[in-house]
Amino acid sequence: MAIKTVFRSILVILLLIYAGNGLYAQTTTAMYREAMNLRNQGKPLKAQRQFEAALEAARKSNDVPMQMKCHLELAELKTNVVNYKTAIEHYQAFTELYRQQSTIRTRQLSDSVTELESEVVSGNKEINRTKKEIREKSEEIDSLTTEQLQSKLSLAELAVENKEAEIKLHDAVNEQRLLWLGIAMVILVLVFLLFEYFQKRRSNGVLKTKNDEITYEKAKSENLLLNILPDSVAAELKEHGKTSSARYESATVMFTDFQGFTTFAEENTPEAVVALLDYYFRAFDAIISKYHIEKIKTIGDAYLCVSGVPVTNKNHASNMIKAALEFQAFMAASVEDAPVGVDSLHMRVGIHTGPVVAGVVGSKKFAYDIWGDTVNIAARYEQTSEPGRINVSEAVVEAVNGAFEFEYRGELEAKNKGKMKMFFVVG
Repeated sequence: MAIKTVFRSILVILLLIYAGNGLYAQTTTAMYREAMNLRNQGKPLKAQRQFEAALEAARKSNDVPMQMKCHLELAELKTNVVNYKTAIEHYQAFTELYRQQSTIRTRQLSDSVTELESEVVSGNKEINRTKKEIREKSEEIDSLTTEQLQSKLSLAELAVENKEAEIKLHDAVNEQRLLWLGIAMVILVLVFLLFEYFQKRRSNGVLKTKNDEITYEKAKSENLLLNILPDSVAAELKEHGKTSSARYESATVMFTDFQGFTTFAEENTPEAVVALLDYYFRAFDAIISKYHIEKIKTIGDAYLCVSGVPVTNKNHASNMIKAALEFQAFMAASVEDAPVGVDSLHMRVGIHTGPVVAGVVGSKKFAYDIWGDTVNIAARYEQTSEPGRINVSEAVVEAVNGAFEFEYRGELEAKNKGKMKMFFVVG
């Protein structure tokens, strides 16, 4: 009675384990199907979490085929550009599981070959045993009469022929089995090699796509950085994570400002005001690029740039005057081409040459800037200029060394600077 009770308990436990494993497998399959549905619905992040949950469940239940499916789907799932390393890890995990399965199948085939070889060895032992029996029978022949000898000899020959026929039949069957086994192993190896080839080709394709995307995004980032900072400053920032300020003993600073801009802004919509500023400042950006002048910033309707920084240039003053002349020429020619009417809008320009300090400060929203009294004096020359004219300092006149004609205005009062010599550029 006690033995029956124990047996029934063991049977119940086995049934519960089997049912639990089946339920676990069904749950894993349901999780995988749910992940596929999320992927097909265009929800990659939810699909990724569901695939990862299905993968964990498959690992717990030792469901290798389901693990392989989850790894493959996770590798091919498009999430973020920088997640290509995770995709490679899933491809590698899938490949390792596939190799393990292939190893198990290969071991099973090898065991079959070993069993066949054992059968062949057993057949050879049977042949040897038969030969031994023949020898023993031959010894008995000597003691038999002629009639008995012939009778037994016939029977022995018939037995030998039957045995040889059985051995030949057995050998033929074994050879056929070995042949089919060899063909199956060759096919399996070819399938595995082809899978490895296409899998590697596919992985390389994914890697190339990800690398191309990273290269494209990196180029966009670098172009954006170069659009904000000078080349040399951007290179220093990328290499060291910060930049150091530098002093330049001789550079030329230019300020521009639109006279009548306040009235224009009051009479037009904000969109029209921004469109007009964009129209002029884009043209100014193109002009200074021809003369290797560095744009610093725009402040409302004011435009600030510097020549001879960060790359020193002995012609920085001459280049700045050439750019200023093109500025005023563009203003004069743009009366009909501007996006809105600008009949009453004119520009004042002020230029000064002297020492400046340039660099990037802070760790957020990098901006290249210049400091020093030269910047303040250039602003004063712009404020004391006249519409449509270019007002320069004596330092600028001396720096260009007779390359341009100037009109001396005398010594005029500048805010917080006292009297300063001022010149209009004539041509």
